[in-house]
Amino acid sequence: MIGKLRGHIELIMEDRVIIDVGGVGYLVHLAGRAVESLGVGQDEVSLDIHTHVREDSLELYGFTHRKNLEVFEMLLAVSGIGPRLALAVLNTLEAEDFVGAVEAGDVAVLTQVSGVGRKTAERLVLELQDRVGRIDLVPASRRGGHDAEAEEAVAALEALGYPRARAVRAVRLALQGRDPVDMGAQDLVRRGLGILSDEGGTS
Repeated sequence: MIGKLRGHIELIMEDRVIIDVGGVGYLVHLAGRAVESLGVGQDEVSLDIHTHVREDSLELYGFTHRKNLEVFEMLLAVSGIGPRLALAVLNTLEAEDFVGAVEAGDVAVLTQVSGVGRKTAERLVLELQDRVGRIDLVPASRRGGHDAEAEEAVAALEALGYPRARAVRAVRLALQGRDPVDMGAQDLVRRGLGILSDEGGTS
């Protein structure tokens, strides 16, 4: 299986690119957002790859950010979701928006994706709500050594009666737009409580 490709872009199409790796051209399917960020002849590009194998084909799906690969593969684990629909989700929603919608059970946001009706959206929430919190939305380069503080804040919110999915989302929102290096567990708990209070309830 191919898990990563590093090379030069030879050709860009609407939702695919050919990447030259040591003289071999790999056809890689991408979400439109990723295609727009690439350019022919640019310096070396690195893509995280999902290798999708079927009886009659082998297809490569590429991602410029690891979090998008994680969302993609989590979507594929849901009954009735194939790679095309999974890419459609990433074309419509940022990874953070998808995770937030699933955690909050926001079916209206999920049905913005072409091909995702209400029943499919409800199935996504049902099957993924307890899992999407595992997706790392904060790049390691921004986290520094503060994973422990974030987890401590989540645990504190859980101890106050909030479900883990809501606690993880609140801490993630508390981190948005701020440098994690400047955020301690107490600050995250305080900001997280404010977010949860605005949402109302503990269930």
